[in-house]
Amino acid sequence: MSLKPIGIAGWLKDVNDNFESIMPIGQEDGFGFERLARFTFDVEGVDSAGEPNAEVGAHGVGLSFPAHAIIIGGFFDVNTPFTSENASNATIAIKVEGANDIQAAAAVSGAPFSTKGRKAIVPKANTPESTSVKTTEAREITVTVATSELLTGKLTGYLKWVTGIISEDLPAGS
Repeated sequence: MSLKPIGIAGWLKDVNDNFESIMPIGQEDGFGFERLARFTFDVEGVDSAGEPNAEVGAHGVGLSFPAHAIIIGGFFDVNTPFTSENASNATIAIKVEGANDIQAAAAVSGAPFSTKGRKAIVPKANTPESTSVKTTEAREITVTVATSELLTGKLTGYLKWVTGIISEDLPAGS
C-alpha cells in the first residue's frame, strides 16, 4: 500500500484517496482497535425516517454498523426514565442484527427503563465468544417501542465493536 503525498491543491481528494487505500480497516491480520458507537434515543426527538420516537414502531437512530461488524459489549445510560400513555405498559427493545439482541423488550414501568443510570446489555465484553452480535450486512441500531406511545424518556447507548470478516458457510456434506 502506498499513500499519496498531500499537497495544497487537491488536498482533500488526496486525503480521501489515502483513506480509501487503507480501508477497510481491520481486514488484514495485525494490530487493530476497538471502536465505540454512541447513540441517543430521545422520546422528544425523531428517528432516522423523520417519525416521532414517542410513537409505537421501530425507530432507527441514524447510526449503522458495516457488514460483519462484531459488537462485543457496551451499555446504555438512561438519562431520563421512560413512561408511557397507558399506565406505563409500553415496552422498549434495542436491536442491531435481530430482535432483542442488544436489549430484550422490557416494560418501561420496570427495569431497566424506569430509573436513571447505566444498564447492562446482552453482548458482554468478558464473553464475546458467546454473547457478541455479528452483522450479516450493514445494520442500523433500532429502538422498538411497542404496546403504547411513550410520554417521557431518553437514553444514550455505547456499543463497543470491532471490524470482522465474512464467515463463510461450508457446502452441504462437508
